[in-house]
Amino acid sequence: MSSHVFLFADLCGFTAYTSRHGDECGAELAVAFHERVRELANAERCEVVKSIGDAVMVRSDDAHDALRLSARVIALGGIAGHPRVRIGIDVGPAVQRAGDWFGSTVNAAAHVADTALPGEVIVTERAGAVLAAGTNVRLLARGARRLKGLPRTRLHAAAA
Repeated sequence: MSSHVFLFADLCGFTAYTSRHGDECGAELAVAFHERVRELANAERCEVVKSIGDAVMVRSDDAHDALRLSARVIALGGIAGHPRVRIGIDVGPAVQRAGDWFGSTVNAAAHVADTALPGEVIVTERAGAVLAAGTNVRLLARGARRLKGLPRTRLHAAAA
């Protein structure tokens, strides 16, 4: 089974944003976020697999492409009062079915995103190992965490 990179990005505080500004504004914000991430993903040789509410799931063949994309997506948050973004990344095997991707790597990336602070990119230990092989990647240990339904894993904040 080949290795893939999965990135989940979501808007922090989206529920509160929708509550303050209304459902129409919330929907417009989420759709605009999805569209902008698709544009950025194409530029970084990544593919948006799907959007899920205020989040997107992205797949890439290259962890460094995904990390560059994450920096560009993080930059979208906090502009003109828009919510900040948080991102989780994992690298590993996955299977494709009916246009979607499945497996523990996908699940880990989604749960890792849940641990990120606004404006932060969190990667698993195995994603960090792949990224550390590149140039100019900074990893900051965030400790080991038990992710929902998955074994305890070390996490790192990452920046290109």
